[in-house]
Amino acid sequence: MKTLRTGLLASLLTLGLVVQAGAAEPTSAKKPSKTSKTSKTSLPAPDYLPAEARATLRKKMTRHGQAMTDLMLGVMLLQYDAASAAASRIVNEPRIARPVPGEEGESELNALLPERFFVLQDEARNRAQAVQEAARKRDDAALAESFGRLTETCVSCHSAYTSYRK
Repeated sequence: MKTLRTGLLASLLTLGLVVQAGAAEPTSAKKPSKTSKTSKTSLPAPDYLPAEARATLRKKMTRHGQAMTDLMLGVMLLQYDAASAAASRIVNEPRIARPVPGEEGESELNALLPERFFVLQDEARNRAQAVQEAARKRDDAALAESFGRLTETCVSCHSAYTSYRK
């Protein structure tokens, strides 16, 4: 059991670093490689979203990436207050509203995203609440499990974002 928990925590640490790298904007103005259309530090740009919509979403995801990094460190180091605070940032992050059928503004971001995005956005909030509660209770097992589930939701959302086709 202890080996399993150690392995899980090591995996979460690695995943957290990948999440942070994926959410971060490049710090230098490097030219993109001619052979690669995607950066090594971000998700591939989906063709169904215009650049403006991607930029708007990137701001939100950058905040999520920082919160997940802080959360991962709080969980890994059993810093309950830090973990609770980071989870709280995810819980309280303004959500993107589902599009209202027949409403004008079909080019707005919420009308361009797949329904799965909204399902996962709600799931991420619920799972972040579970992490927050586990941290408040100082329940190490629940903290590790709830963080793992939140991370699963993040990966599922990234998959939906990159593979959706209208």
